[in-house]
Amino acid sequence: MEKLKLFFIVFILSFCSTFSFGQDVHFSTFDANPMLLNPANTAFGSNLFRAGTIYRNQWSTVSQGYNSYLLTAEVLPYSSRIKKQGIGVGVSFLADVAGTLRYGQQSIGLYASYFKAINAMQEHYISFGIVGNTSTWSYDLANSIFGRYPEDREGILLNNVRTYDFGLGTHWQMKANDKHNLQAGLALFHINQPSLSYYENSDIILPLRFNAYFSDLIMIKYDNFIKPTVFFQVQKEFMELLIGADYCINVAETTLDSKILSFGAYYRTADALIIMGKYKINNFNVGISYDVNLSNLTPASKSYGGVEVWLLYSFNPLGYKRTKTSIPCPAF
Repeated sequence: MEKLKLFFIVFILSFCSTFSFGQDVHFSTFDANPMLLNPANTAFGSNLFRAGTIYRNQWSTVSQGYNSYLLTAEVLPYSSRIKKQGIGVGVSFLADVAGTLRYGQQSIGLYASYFKAINAMQEHYISFGIVGNTSTWSYDLANSIFGRYPEDREGILLNNVRTYDFGLGTHWQMKANDKHNLQAGLALFHINQPSLSYYENSDIILPLRFNAYFSDLIMIKYDNFIKPTVFFQVQKEFMELLIGADYCINVAETTLDSKILSFGAYYRTADALIIMGKYKINNFNVGISYDVNLSNLTPASKSYGGVEVWLLYSFNPLGYKRTKTSIPCPAF
């Protein structure tokens, strides 16, 4: 009976991983790439150029699992010290392959943001952003069970679909006092909900996705910080709530050298425990995370979850470095 139960779990997982048409690529380290999290974060920070990459492998023990890749680049073409405002632009390439059918997407996104300091001390900011994406969604028909007989092909038009969509976001942050740096944001993706149908009807769409987040970087003492974070997102019937914190240690922090070591733990409700480590050395920020599966799919996945690694590179030709850890502010 247990073997039969395990078989059905594996079957359902395989089916879901290959036919979850329309659900976006998922990264547990949602803040590893700020621009992907919210278009309002495009080039928002203390640097004039930023590039990043993320790789994720999930459920490799079941149905060939998921493999996701991300590449991004951002620049700050305009900033004004007098008006205390700036404009950022960016580009992203995202690829995702899942399961036996090799179902996935390849997306190119173009981003733009406008941000402004609200107060004269430049400790309070608000930003707005927009993103436009073009994506190709496809699967490997040669590996499919359906479609092998003429009657199976009735109504099927394509094995790949192209979509165009756009999203909007806003980001807010403030240095409340010497011990608290607050930030929050909202973003809405796929606002036009394009058709994602492989059939003659257009009932299948790419559904809206909404996310919201809040964090507070709290100084415990000069060399130690804790950053509690809440992240929520929903896309159709898929809902995610992530709660956790990072503990940051300033290994070195001067005008010429910056080294920060961070450890974090997050709980994704009814799904997984996420453990991560990060290391920032001057312009480079690297990290790794691991999802410990706590869901009902634990027997099939053998508790294995997902591994993510990422790299973020920031560059400021003016050579300016902040002399204390805080949430980055625009480079006016």
